[in-house]
Parts: sequence; C-alpha cells; structure tokens
Amino acid sequence: MFRHGVADLLAGTGEVEIVASVDTGTTAVQAVTELVPDIAILDLAMPDMNGVTVIRKLVERGSPSRAIILSVYESRVYVDQAFEAGAGGYVLKRSAFLNIVQAVQAVRSGGTYVDPLLPGHGVGRGRVVAVPSDEAQNSITARESEILRFVAYGYTSKEIAGRVGVTSKAVEAQKARACCRLGINSRAQIVQFAILQGWLQGEMTLR
Repeated sequence: MFRHGVADLLAGTGEVEIVASVDTGTTAVQAVTELVPDIAILDLAMPDMNGVTVIRKLVERGSPSRAIILSVYESRVYVDQAFEAGAGGYVLKRSAFLNIVQAVQAVRSGGTYVDPLLPGHGVGRGRVVAVPSDEAQNSITARESEILRFVAYGYTSKEIAGRVGVTSKAVEAQKARACCRLGINSRAQIVQFAILQGWLQGEMTLR
C-alpha cells in the first residue's frame, strides 16, 4: 500500500512516469537494469536484498539511473551508508508524502537530497544537501568491527572475550566506543549495520 501510494503521488504530479513497481531487491536490480529509469526509489529494507546492496550492484553494472533511498531509519550511519554506496537522496518514510516529489526533482536535476527531518542536516535553496561524514567520528578500528560482527551474530560479551583474547570489560568498552561513533543505540541497529556492511554473509571466521 505504501509503495503504490508513493507511485500514485508521483504520477499525479504529471511530471513523473512510473515504469515499474516491484517488491524485492532482486527484482529491483532487474527492473532498473532492463528499463534504465532516470530515478530508482528503493526501500532500505527490501526482501532478499537491501536498498544499499541494490545500489552497489547497479553501480557495478554501470547503471546511469540515480537512486533515492526510502527508510524508517534516522541514524546517521544509515544515511552515510546510502550515500557512500552511490545514492542521490535519502527520504524518511514518515515524511515521504511531503518530501518525495522534491527529492525526485532535486536528484533528477543532478542534486543531492536528504530529508529535512533527519537530525544534523540543514536546508539550503529548496533542497537538503548531505553533510559529509566526519572520519574521526565515524571510522572504527578493525577490532571494533570484529566485535560488532560477533555481536550481530548473537555472541555475548563473555563469548567474544574468549574468542578475541581480551576481557569482557574490554569488549564492552570497544563496543560502546564503536556504537558511539556510528550513532548506534541497540543490538538491532548493530545487526542492521552489519547487514549493510555485508558482514552477515556466510559463517563467522574464528581465530
């Protein structure tokens, strides 16, 4: 219903032609590759392949289509992941019916659009421009990445400590530092971040 509602809203402007409406990441890649639309609007959390992965695959194939991510996630880490993959816009689902038309217009004209309701982003000249990531705040160490990946797989701090050779307190401290840098506040968000990083493909490699 949400997908068709967005499509109807865009078609109703008289400026947009909807060439396809699909419900999985795999079919999104196929549709964009075959139809080459100007804009592909992608849900961040689609079945079988998330929106960021879809964008990466399209970039690998040299697709000229630009992408806009629709998402319920407001954490900066998801916005950064989307733009690093090659997205041209990021719109929150809760404000999609207010902002999606403006997002399409901005991205179609070569601009970049970030939902004005996202914290830490300002409005400028009719569209919202993404603020570049601060490497000092967003980069995490290899050990911190390893610990977050173990957490995403469901390991406890004690189990992780035994596998990486540190204390449980050290694991908790490194996990807390990494989550602080990434703007992550829960295990569910750690799992989402791990999915976007591609960490959950295959089994966890043990030392």
